[in-house]
Amino acid sequence: MRLAFAVVFYVVVWANIYSTSQMFALGDHWVGVLLVTLAAMSLTLTLVLIFERHQRKANTNTDLRLTAANGALLRHRVLLGVTDTVEGCQSVIQLWFVYFDLETCVQFLSDHIQEMKMSQESLLRSRLSQLCVVMETGVSPTADEEPENLLEEAPLLPDRPGSAEKPLMQTELRQLVPEAEPEEMAQQLLAVFGGYYIRLLVTSQLPQDLGTRHTDSPRIPCPCQLIEAYILGTGCCPFLTR
Repeated sequence: MRLAFAVVFYVVVWANIYSTSQMFALGDHWVGVLLVTLAAMSLTLTLVLIFERHQRKANTNTDLRLTAANGALLRHRVLLGVTDTVEGCQSVIQLWFVYFDLETCVQFLSDHIQEMKMSQESLLRSRLSQLCVVMETGVSPTADEEPENLLEEAPLLPDRPGSAEKPLMQTELRQLVPEAEPEEMAQQLLAVFGGYYIRLLVTSQLPQDLGTRHTDSPRIPCPCQLIEAYILGTGCCPFLTR
């Protein structure tokens, strides 16, 4: 849909700029066409980049909310996932609640993380350092000032409704799986990637030829196998594309 919208936007912008340019003398015809094409391409590319940035923020917000939800649902043996499918011209979002006893997966990942800490600590740190998100938080520039300074700088008259300054923002890199006990790290890994696993499961995108450890199906891998291969990079499963 975004590609189709970009094509339509490019055609409309090109036609409008070209029709407008006919009112001015631009020299050779091919020079005018080239300038119009470059302008339309620049505007279209800018729009696509804006959409991509907002889409990344939306995906990050969804993943973080899924992580918090799965962290609370793990004790109830439930994993939550979200799928976004297109039916006709509409996007249909579905929530999936899947019963999954993850005690054996938690135990396996705990033992595996403990083993990596003793023999492959550099690999473990390198893998976990990639699991981070960029958070934007507000900063108050006058938070550290004394009360009397705040009173001296306070305006006598209230500001106009539209004159409020925008809050200062700072970016912060936050680790999704911080350093902790192996069992806590295992539970956090399952909470972070539980939603991703459910999405692959319900859309039949999990590898089917590897066998399983802790699932009832003999061909569907369990979450700890996915994390071991895709996140920790020590398993035998092929890498999956997100």
